[in-house]
Amino acid sequence: MRVLFATWAAPGHFFPMVPLAWALKAAGDEVRFAVPPSCRSTVLGAGMSVVPIGPDAPPRRKGPVANMRSWGSERPWPDGWTARPELLDEWQTTVLDYTAGKQVAAAATMTDDLVSFARWWRPDLVVCDTLCFAGPVAAAAVGVPLLAQSWEVGSLLRTERAGRRGDWLPGYAELFERYGAEPRACSDHLLDTSPPSLRIPESFTVRRTSMRYLPFNGAGAAPAWLAEPRRRPRVCVTSGIALDRYDATTAARVTAEFAESVAGLGVELVIAAGAGQGEAVAASAPGVRVAEAVPFHLLLPTCDAVIHHGGAGTAMTAVAAGVPQLILPQSPPYAEIAHRVRRAGAGVVLDADSGPARVRAALGELLADDRCPKALAAIRTEMNAMPTPHEVVPALRALAQEGQPCPTTMS
Repeated sequence: MRVLFATWAAPGHFFPMVPLAWALKAAGDEVRFAVPPSCRSTVLGAGMSVVPIGPDAPPRRKGPVANMRSWGSERPWPDGWTARPELLDEWQTTVLDYTAGKQVAAAATMTDDLVSFARWWRPDLVVCDTLCFAGPVAAAAVGVPLLAQSWEVGSLLRTERAGRRGDWLPGYAELFERYGAEPRACSDHLLDTSPPSLRIPESFTVRRTSMRYLPFNGAGAAPAWLAEPRRRPRVCVTSGIALDRYDATTAARVTAEFAESVAGLGVELVIAAGAGQGEAVAASAPGVRVAEAVPFHLLLPTCDAVIHHGGAGTAMTAVAAGVPQLILPQSPPYAEIAHRVRRAGAGVVLDADSGPARVRAALGELLADDRCPKALAAIRTEMNAMPTPHEVVPALRALAQEGQPCPTTMS
């Protein structure tokens, strides 16, 4: 069997696909990853074969300033909007359509290369992330089944439709028409790694193939200090909050702010910095340990708590490691992830603009709360009961060979 994986960005959308790709290769199947050129080294670092598609960076879609800044809006979205889109006001619906429109624009730069490769290589199955709208185009163009893989799917499903319920977004159907294919949705059939207690609800029926989440956050070395006995509770602050997105000066300021937040709690603060940022981060807060380019699946199992922005990969890796979370969500989808973690008892949530005093108080309570470890143990039991990627491979082969749906659960 030949399986073509497609993603529009890395690493966050690529990493969750790697365990399944490894399982397929180990079972004797052929695997290719189609990604933008800027993601090439990330894919190669995971030991996968890469097919560059599209330009190095898709063109930015122009739009109103309010929409451009939508995910950082100060106005909170209603809790549970993924299951009840009617809760969204006109502005929020516009923002969601605008954001999905950016993915349509990105797909338009990728489809020629992706369809051309698919027609030559002839995959039996296409797997894409839920924001890679080029994936369903390639699957439709060669007439093979499509699977969408993600965890935060409830906040992303059906975004290719206006208001998540109406007609195709402008430009989406045209992506298919260029290749004589009928439009199809991106995420009608999900490869879902979310355990039941963390599943983000949807407002419509979807077909699911469940698969256990196995943490992979990139290749990297494990520093020797990870194996040393901890004398104090270790708290990790991930680079996802700000450090990877800003310059060295801003990264240093953010580090200092978090060092101030945990001062007086008697904890060992570890800043998970991106490659090349370690020196500047370390200089900003003497005494803070810096984990530069250390994958979270190596770092988090040694921690007693993690503070992060609400990213799906970070949240699920923390759950798999049994680590309580303090989440300061940076966007509406991240907020939905944070709410699921909170409801499951695996962590607490603060507003993204919470000051040092609130962060310190919440972290102190989280470290002292014995209910969180119990809740995490229950979630991990759910995760361990789910099929491994190896166990899912036969179902994917059946889907590819027979054109029939995989064994599923409906929701």
